[in-house]
Amino acid sequence: MPASSREVFGREFRRTPVWVWWVQRLSGLALGPLVAIHALAPEMGRQSWVLALLLVSIVVHGYSGLRRIAPAANHASKATFLAWSWSAVVVVAGILVMAGLS
Repeated sequence: MPASSREVFGREFRRTPVWVWWVQRLSGLALGPLVAIHALAPEMGRQSWVLALLLVSIVVHGYSGLRRIAPAANHASKATFLAWSWSAVVVVAGILVMAGLS
């Protein structure tokens, strides 16, 4: 059995890569203060660098979360496709929001 998968109750599962786990945790920690700045300091929340950091944090956190929800090995490619699709939609929406504020 390869190191990237394991078998539990007769079903094969992929292990979550350590880098995905760390990225999920760190982006989640970054989201708290960024959302607080965006909500509690409206003038600062409209600045492009705050919006860019918030957008990057949302995309990274969502991508890593979607990668982690597909534990079955036969659904891993579907989850990867879903994660990339979700990330693309959020990036496009974020760019449109940032362009509208300029």
